[in-house]
Amino acid sequence: MVNEVQSEKIYYHPNWKRITIAVILVLIGTGTLWIDIAPFWGSIPWLPLKLTCILIGFWMLKNSKKVVRAKTDTRGFYFKRMPARHAFKKAMADLDLLVFVPFVQIVNIRITANIWEGTRLELETTQGKEILTMLNVLSRKEKQQIYQTIKRFGIANVVKPQEEKGEN
Repeated sequence: MVNEVQSEKIYYHPNWKRITIAVILVLIGTGTLWIDIAPFWGSIPWLPLKLTCILIGFWMLKNSKKVVRAKTDTRGFYFKRMPARHAFKKAMADLDLLVFVPFVQIVNIRITANIWEGTRLELETTQGKEILTMLNVLSRKEKQQIYQTIKRFGIANVVKPQEEKGEN
């Protein structure tokens, strides 16, 4: 009997969350577009903001099924990284490329659960530890699948420098 290995698994942002946010943005943009309490001249400065909400909402609806958050394949693990600064970059993080970590560089992965932060993944590589913030939107089952895949294929046998010196 041969165990089949799933060659690739892609994890998407939950569709219903993006659709909800998009509908709210469209409603905010169109809510006072035609009926304004303020005079017409008073509503002109708000027009760009309203149009921006409408356009972003429709863009999110159009691309709601295309937002990849993580991917595993036979070579390694791909994930979205949350930018450290600038709120604008955090808002546009879905447009960034996936970060690739080969399985040989993965030292450990942990699932931590907290009442305030929920379930989250922590990845430890040869370069350091990283909290996978962008994957918090995934379900607990999907996080468990990522954890099991990396544990199965990716935990490297890191040789400590002390052991290397002791053997010579």
